[in-house]
Amino acid sequence: MEKIEKPIRHSIRFKIFMVSLLPTLALLAAALLNNQYLNSLGESAEQILSKNYKSIRKAQSARKSLEEIRNYLLEQMSQNRDHLEIPQQELLKLKTSLAACASNITEVGENELTDRLMKSIPQYEPLVLSLIQSDVDSWNTDFPIFLDLSAQMVDDIDNLVGINEEAMEKAEQRTKILAGRAQRNAVILFTVIIIAILVSSWRLSNRIARPIMTLAQSLSKTKEGSGVYPKMDTVSNDEIGFLTDAFNHLFNRLEQYDRYRDDILAAEKEKVRRSEEAKGRFIADISHQLKTPMTSLAMSIGMLKDSGERLNSEKRTTLVATAHEDCSRLSTLINELVDISRLETMSEPRPKETLNIEMVIRECLAPLIKQAETKGVTVNINISENLPLVTIDSFRFPWVITNLIGNALRYIVRGGQIELKVYKQGHRFCFQCMDTGSGIDPHYLPHIFDRYTQFSERGKSGTIGLGLAIVKDIIEQHGGDVEVESMPGKGTTFTFWIPDTKEETIEKSTDR
Repeated sequence: MEKIEKPIRHSIRFKIFMVSLLPTLALLAAALLNNQYLNSLGESAEQILSKNYKSIRKAQSARKSLEEIRNYLLEQMSQNRDHLEIPQQELLKLKTSLAACASNITEVGENELTDRLMKSIPQYEPLVLSLIQSDVDSWNTDFPIFLDLSAQMVDDIDNLVGINEEAMEKAEQRTKILAGRAQRNAVILFTVIIIAILVSSWRLSNRIARPIMTLAQSLSKTKEGSGVYPKMDTVSNDEIGFLTDAFNHLFNRLEQYDRYRDDILAAEKEKVRRSEEAKGRFIADISHQLKTPMTSLAMSIGMLKDSGERLNSEKRTTLVATAHEDCSRLSTLINELVDISRLETMSEPRPKETLNIEMVIRECLAPLIKQAETKGVTVNINISENLPLVTIDSFRFPWVITNLIGNALRYIVRGGQIELKVYKQGHRFCFQCMDTGSGIDPHYLPHIFDRYTQFSERGKSGTIGLGLAIVKDIIEQHGGDVEVESMPGKGTTFTFWIPDTKEETIEKSTDR
């Protein structure tokens, strides 16, 4: 099976990574957004706690100093003291607090108020010192001016505090708005993230599961050997698509295999049909061939029985010779029938033995050599020296030798020669059976090993021709093969070989 070389563009691992990357990016975006909101909230809180609060605190400190100075003066004047005194630190504290307010301008309108307050200090301080240093008569003139200036400064300070308090309220409201917006945006963002994650996870799981379920359903409906296999569409360019292509390729191979199997079955059926037809013809032929010599034999024996004393010696000799010939033909046909039973049992395996091939050959050919001597035919056995032992079926393999030699004797005339040559070539034991007989017509050579196939030469010799089919089956059971070469009038040569099982086993062990 050829490999499927198709690059995977977007693997499932990459898709899962991208889906898992989405929450990370969403959390990062949420963190950045929250950080922005926190910075805004921080700036608003800084404005509330630092800038505005500092202005209010300093303004209130200045107002307190103004009230302390006024209260000191009112208290001493109510006691009709000749000389007024005030704490000098309060005057210093007043100027310091107003200077701090002037340096911490944060809101619109603060600048005007602080400028007016800072311009009032040069008037306020000399007026206070004048009240301290003057006598009672001067108080009635300067003190109303002091009160008006103090009231004006207190009013400006209150306005300054009001501006900062209003700014703090606005900052607080802005902070609440920012906090609410941050909370709302965070809820929206996380809702979108959760929905996106759920949708992405569902789409990914569906994209992975649907092709697998489709593939599984197609596989469950597929029946082996049906010859009809599904063609599944590749819907993705990932591992599932690769798996789908692999199954399509497998189904294509199975479809080709089924067609090949069907062709083989059709050929085997045709072969069986032809074999049955040939077998039927064979039964008819053998019935005819058995009937003819039996009828002739019965007639010869009947004539000898009924009129033997009245017949002359020449007639009796002719009848006896005819009966003997008919008996020989019947014996040959009966041997062929025995070959049929041998052919039917060829499929049953038998144990093999390791034997000396020369001893096996000479032992099985001993009867045929005597028959050849009687017929005037020479049989030469040429076996190479130092041949190793061969592993064979000691019951069936001798049939090969006897059938080939016996077949050669059947088609050879007096004075002919038969040679059996045995040698080893590589890891094979090779056998050649050569004769100087009548040979075989090239028209019949392609079918010489077919079962139940008769040729004109075989019919003339009174045989049904199963010997060579048995020879081929036995040789193939030993893992070998057989070939034939023949020319009419020039003899026939059968060449076959079987493997050296022992050496093949050693080679396999060495390879491992």
